[in-house]
Amino acid sequence: MKAIVTLSSKGQFTLPAALRAALGLKQGDRLQVSVDESGRSLTVSRALDLDELSARISGYAKRRTPVTDVDAYYQKHRLESPESRP
Repeated sequence: MKAIVTLSSKGQFTLPAALRAALGLKQGDRLQVSVDESGRSLTVSRALDLDELSARISGYAKRRTPVTDVDAYYQKHRLESPESRP
């Protein structure tokens, strides 16, 4: 979806309602804005809040017993690792 917008004298532009709806934006939402290397393309996306970010990355964390002795943990896993064998 594309739209043409006009930049105001204050450097502001309004996202059309269709784009706001497509992004699920509402008043007060924070946006992430980035520009590509050429400086000709601007990307606008909804910024994640802390709860959303936590939910996205929680699947990557392994649910195991916490490691209390880090040195012993790494030593054990180095010995088990095939790369550590001569």
